[in-house]
Order: sequence, then C-alpha cells, then structure tokens
Amino acid sequence: MDKWNHWLTNHKDWWIDLIRMYLGGVLLYKGLDFLADTDALIRLMELNNAPMASTLLAHYIVIAHICGGFLLFAGLLTRFAALLQVPVLIGAVLFIHSKEGFLAPGSNLAYASMILLLLVHFSLYGSGRISADFYIETHRSV
Repeated sequence: MDKWNHWLTNHKDWWIDLIRMYLGGVLLYKGLDFLADTDALIRLMELNNAPMASTLLAHYIVIAHICGGFLLFAGLLTRFAALLQVPVLIGAVLFIHSKEGFLAPGSNLAYASMILLLLVHFSLYGSGRISADFYIETHRSV
C-alpha cells in the first residue's frame, strides 16, 4: 500500500492532465455536434430566452468548443483555451440549464457546472506535465 501511495503522490498531476484531456475531448465533440446542427443550437438558445441568441453567438460557441477543446486536449495555450470556454459555460449554466434544477432527473445543470469549474481551474492553473505547454516551456532555448 505504501508503494501505491508513493506512486500516486509522485504522479498526481497525471490525473489532472487526464481530466484536462477528457474535458478537451468532450468539448471538441460537443462543438462538432453543434456544428452538425447549428440551427438546433440557435433554437435551444431562443427557447430558453438566452440573451443575444443569434447565429453569431452560435458560431462563437461552435468555434470555442472545437478550437478550445482541441487546445485543451493537447495542453496547448491551456489557459487561453479554457478562458475561451468560460463565457459559453456561464451562459449554459445561467440561461439554458438553470431552469432544470440541480438534482432533477435528466438535468444537465450539475454537468455544466462541473465543466465550468474545471474550466476555471485550468484558466487559473494551466496544464500539467503531459501537455504541449509544459514541453515548450521546458525545451525553450534561451
């Protein structure tokens, strides 16, 4: 048990990197899903009385999810990629999912809130050792 605990302690940032990569993959997939049916995204925003629901906002959401998701997955420009997503998730939490209730069956509010918290985390702390950011930082010639 001590060896396992020692290994986990020495590799704890791997878990954060795996979470970042998973989060990036999910956001990339969601962006591609929205891209496949942008009209449905616009209707969803209009049905929930989201302010500024428009084609322009829908395209920002798609681009933020696709580009930001890819960058998060790779760990490249991690803070920027996460910050790109934060306004989208704030809007999703406040205007789309807030009416569902936090613990209601079938509610996505808890899921969207968790993604928002993870994005805030990566906005503040950046990526870990398994990332393009770390590789660039450690292999930069001065």
